[in-house]
Amino acid sequence: IRTNPDYSSIVNQRHFDRLQELVADARAHGARIVELGPPTAGRPATHPRTFPPVLVLGATPVMKVMQEEIFGPILPVVGYQTLEQAVRFVNDRPRPLALYFFGPDGPGRRMVLDRTTSGGVAINDTLLHYGQDDLPFGGVGASGMGAYHGHEGFKAMSHAKGIFEQAGWNLSDIARPPFGKLFERAIGLLLR
Repeated sequence: IRTNPDYSSIVNQRHFDRLQELVADARAHGARIVELGPPTAGRPATHPRTFPPVLVLGATPVMKVMQEEIFGPILPVVGYQTLEQAVRFVNDRPRPLALYFFGPDGPGRRMVLDRTTSGGVAINDTLLHYGQDDLPFGGVGASGMGAYHGHEGFKAMSHAKGIFEQAGWNLSDIARPPFGKLFERAIGLLLR
């Protein structure tokens, strides 16, 4: 990966250092770090700040990688014994921008979809839900409010300006003080 000219690098040194710190913190807290595409011996990276994908196995809530938005090629992996335990883990934290479910159609999938709240969901995929122009994309709660893309995006980024114009002949005038005979007749008809 480091010598692949098509693999991009981290935008600046500050973010590169931040990602390295997230991995170092996870390692210090007992996570197993698996770097995918390790450096090629003796060959320098094609781009500065190339950061290969990293798996953080055994991630726990005390790790910074589980507390901050990552914005980089780091994937924390949290194990679970039952699907109920996984749903509880998701629901015990701020609502995520996206939820990715991998598995067959069935009661497990239905339970995850019914019992969790997230900005969006992708089933058996990750990022492609973002690229669907006709699906709203956005957060809920701490992950953001509102959605954009397609019709929802137009509504979110626009302001519907309501305009009311009273007609020349206005019946609401009879319902304002001072009340006259017309008002008394109208009330009399309504109270029959």
